[in-house]
Amino acid sequence: MKSHAFQMKYFLAGIYIICVIFTCFNARFYHTPLAKISSVTEKETMSRKGTRDAEEYYYTQKITARILNGTHKGEEISISNEYTSSQVQNQKYHKGDTVLLSGSRENPGKSIRSIKRDGYLVLLAGGLFFLLICITGKQGFYTIISLILNTIIFAFGFQAFMKGENILNICNAIAFLFSVTTLICLNGIHRKTWASVISTICVLFLIMALFEFSIQFFGDLDYSNLEYLGSMSNSADIFWTDIMLTGLGAIMDVAVTISAATGEIVRKNPDVSLRKLIHSGREIGYDIMGTMINVLLFVLASSMIPMFILKMNNEIRFITIIRYHIPYDICRFLIESIGIVLAIPVSVFISSIIMKLPFLKRSDKK
Repeated sequence: MKSHAFQMKYFLAGIYIICVIFTCFNARFYHTPLAKISSVTEKETMSRKGTRDAEEYYYTQKITARILNGTHKGEEISISNEYTSSQVQNQKYHKGDTVLLSGSRENPGKSIRSIKRDGYLVLLAGGLFFLLICITGKQGFYTIISLILNTIIFAFGFQAFMKGENILNICNAIAFLFSVTTLICLNGIHRKTWASVISTICVLFLIMALFEFSIQFFGDLDYSNLEYLGSMSNSADIFWTDIMLTGLGAIMDVAVTISAATGEIVRKNPDVSLRKLIHSGREIGYDIMGTMINVLLFVLASSMIPMFILKMNNEIRFITIIRYHIPYDICRFLIESIGIVLAIPVSVFISSIIMKLPFLKRSDKK
């Protein structure tokens, strides 16, 4: 059995290496012209004061590159590229970079569109999948399957939205499908899974009902600052779906942890009383509650850092950003934190009841 496992790992490692090597030599399959940079020379052309009195330096690069595909394959071209020291709107290129050109296979053009990045994607995604399977075995394989299925579900939901379907109906459907698909793939079909699914759906319903109640009682949020949406006709619906899908992962994590723990307690001690089971599940929930809420806080803070820097560099005061530009993030964090807290008693109660139901216990034994 161990030799078979080692053979499988070597087989997966071989596939991983082949895929990484393939991305280094797959230029012929691209419809976009590709070129490999063979030499780069650059010089500073000017400097000027930027925002907040920061000095911004401007550079011009003279690039020589060899075309890798199309009718001009093998030919060398000269490309000029300009970039600034901040590289906010443009990019610096280096010798050895493979780049996508702006033209076609017949006429490659003499400007760079972007760097070819499929190698990075295969290296990281393949590394993740390889480590998942090698370290966690079947569980890693089921995790990959759940990721693929959830991506397909999201793609279908996005397509339905682009066709004009109501975004709230779409979100309700895909949130349910995300929960069922993820939990069944990761935990199989048994009582712990159904306890996690029911707990997740119940907590989602509770936090969204609380959000709706707060809106009806205290007034809706001001969505005028969501200028990136373009159309403001459905801003409230989009924010609603944002809250629901963002909180889904954290709620599922709590529900799965508590369901698995109560299931293991019942398996080790079938005669444990319902009261003791609820107490044990509650203590486990308390242990994970603090870390999960802090994870939400860290995610919120990391997503706000670029926006804070951008707005403050454009002379928007810190207090103005707090008052007008991040109430949505604060609202999202509070609602999702409430969801994590509510997931503990809800998951403990539902899991304990389901694990102790006599007719389900008998069906498991059969």
